[in-house]
Amino acid sequence: MDRQQVQMPSNVVSSLDTLSAFKSMWPGLKSHTLQSLVEVKLARGPDVDAHNAASDTKTLQELVAFTPEAIGLLEEHLDDGFLN
Repeated sequence: MDRQQVQMPSNVVSSLDTLSAFKSMWPGLKSHTLQSLVEVKLARGPDVDAHNAASDTKTLQELVAFTPEAIGLLEEHLDDGFLN
């Protein structure tokens, strides 16, 4: 079960709680919404396609790929409570 108590389908091997990971990475930020992270960390305006699963997934991939501290923390914590 994930943090929202949703049963994962049997074909899903694992998941990563990016909200918890990003809060750990950047505790000083006022907001950890995807929109806020895009504006602060990727230095670009709001995503007009927010709350679209494909778009959100691509944006999360960009955050991890273009933010060096994200890559290190996620690798470090894959087996430390962020990975379900």
